[in-house]
Amino acid sequence: MAEPLHLVNPETCRGDGICVDVCPENVLEILDGKASTVESREEHCILCGQCVAVCPTEAIHMPTLPDDLGELTASGFGYEEYLDFLRRRRSVRVFKDRPVERDLIDKILTAAATAPMGMPPHSTEVVVLDSRDEHDFLLHELVKDYESMVRAFSNPVGRTMVRLASGAETYKVLKDYIVDLAEYANEAYHRDGTDRYMYRAPLLLLFHGNRWAMSYEENAHLVCHHAMLAALSLGLGTTIIGMIPPVVDRSKVLRERYGIPKDNRVLTSLIVGYPKYKYKKSIHRDLASVRMM
Repeated sequence: MAEPLHLVNPETCRGDGICVDVCPENVLEILDGKASTVESREEHCILCGQCVAVCPTEAIHMPTLPDDLGELTASGFGYEEYLDFLRRRRSVRVFKDRPVERDLIDKILTAAATAPMGMPPHSTEVVVLDSRDEHDFLLHELVKDYESMVRAFSNPVGRTMVRLASGAETYKVLKDYIVDLAEYANEAYHRDGTDRYMYRAPLLLLFHGNRWAMSYEENAHLVCHHAMLAALSLGLGTTIIGMIPPVVDRSKVLRERYGIPKDNRVLTSLIVGYPKYKYKKSIHRDLASVRMM
């Protein structure tokens, strides 16, 4: 017989119904004055652990969750401090020739794992590339792939094939932005080895996820965002790079090299390193629009 998802200690459960109220899937109920699993709803549990996290007497235990759930403390900063921190984030493309220490990488990944997820367990996986030789290999593959794309756009037949294969939205982005960027980057590479894809950042993180998992695309972008802010808090600079994932995703060589499962899609990437220069000003940004209804 399978172990139940929720184990309730009858000695400490006071039947206050907080866990019932907080459960997003109505999996719990109060039965005979104690919290209990609704058997007909048990399979709908999404393993969010909110019942465990909210119980004031720690009466609920979920064997499927880690035992070392961290204790929460009061927030150490207010809104103004938070906004100031966010304004310090800039897209950094000039880095010191200094590797990112492994303990800092571990901290970035620990923070990244706290990102919201569509459905447990997390669908996002990360490939960490912090070797110069590995970056040089990837750079060569990027240049080769984008040279093929630039050639395709150089004639009507090639452009038609790209449009049919990529769809109208992606084709417009390629035509209006990516072709020129790739052409410029490849010219720099062939001229003197300049890297305008990863900017010789010492660390690259690739985020990929199972395409059959719920919200796998959103999950990966949120994980990347959390990693970006974690790096900022550690004194590192970052930039999200959109030109790397599609090349890795469609390359059999790179997918095998990085151990990316066949059902996974590479969705975003982040370059990380110590900024060569310190910024003195922030940039003011506004949303495209806000409509109060």
